[in-house]
Amino acid sequence: MHANVSTSTALEELEARWHLRQSYWRRKLGRLRLGVEPIEEQLARYRRVTWALTAVPSVLAVMFLTLFSVFGRPDIGLILDAIVLLPMVLVAWWDYAMMARRARRYREEAADYLREKERLAGSPPPIP
Repeated sequence: MHANVSTSTALEELEARWHLRQSYWRRKLGRLRLGVEPIEEQLARYRRVTWALTAVPSVLAVMFLTLFSVFGRPDIGLILDAIVLLPMVLVAWWDYAMMARRARRYREEAADYLREKERLAGSPPPIP
C-alpha cells in the first residue's frame, strides 16, 4: 500500500513539473503551438515559408544586379543586394534553425517525460 501512495505522489509531482515545463516551452517556442497539430507539420510549413523568403529576395537580387549591370555598375547592384536583401534571407533561415532546434529540444524533453510517466504508472508487481 505504501508503494502505491509514493508512486501516486511521484506521478502527481511529475505531472506538476511537466505542466510548468509546458508553459515554459509555450513561451519559448513562440509561433509553434503545442497540442494543436504535430510540431513536425508546423515546422514543415515554416520551412516552406522560409524557402519562399529565400526565393523572392533572390529574384529581386537578380533583377537589381541585372538593372545595375545594364547601366555599367554591377558593384552597386551587389552592394544593394548584400545590404538590403541578403539579411532578409539570412534572418529567415536563422529564425527557422532556432525554431527547429527548440522544437527538437522540446520533443526530447516530452519523450523523457512520457518514459518517466510510463515507468511510474507501470503496473505494480503481483501480490502473492
